[in-house]
Amino acid sequence: MANWREVVHDAAYESSLSQMRARRGEDTFHYNYRWEHVQAVVRLSIRLAALTGADAEIVEAAAWLHDVAKGEDTDHGREGAQAARRILAETDFPPVKIPAVAHAIAQHVGLWRKAPVEPLEAAVLWDADKLSKLGATAVLHFTGNLVDGGKGDTRALIDALPGEDWQPRTVESLHTAPARAAGQQRLAAYRAFVRRAAREYDGGDLVQAHSP
Repeated sequence: MANWREVVHDAAYESSLSQMRARRGEDTFHYNYRWEHVQAVVRLSIRLAALTGADAEIVEAAAWLHDVAKGEDTDHGREGAQAARRILAETDFPPVKIPAVAHAIAQHVGLWRKAPVEPLEAAVLWDADKLSKLGATAVLHFTGNLVDGGKGDTRALIDALPGEDWQPRTVESLHTAPARAAGQQRLAAYRAFVRRAAREYDGGDLVQAHSP
């Protein structure tokens, strides 16, 4: 049977292309934000699985496929879970673990929540997905997406960077201890960058020099 890592990688990539084409309304784009996001979630999920003892195969498969059904008018958690079942069933992925992958994908939707995400593998996917939207790398992801979407000057980019309305609540909804610690640091770094960029843009970092 087909190697599951190769299959989920390709499925995630093709889905990202389809999503970007639909979003841009054209076949050409210079920055694939969807693909950058998925890859970030995979990296974070694998690292969190190692730190928390979560099942690494479940977490990695769920990370690759978590947004495979994302679209403007879809319940992409539910539909992604269904797609994951179909995709993984055609590979050498352990069949007994497929329901756990689907469950994690179904649970990941949203930027914050009060109810716990369970079991651990689902919590790890949740945390990795949210961490990818925080911190210095999030600035790079958001900026690349904004530039590709037509934001053509520095002031517009600074003003368009998202976060203050939802990022603190996102950090509060992280589940695992490593993610909570990283989330606080990433939020502080993100805020500091945005404030610094706005200050430098207007020259607010300049101070009058005093001769002795």
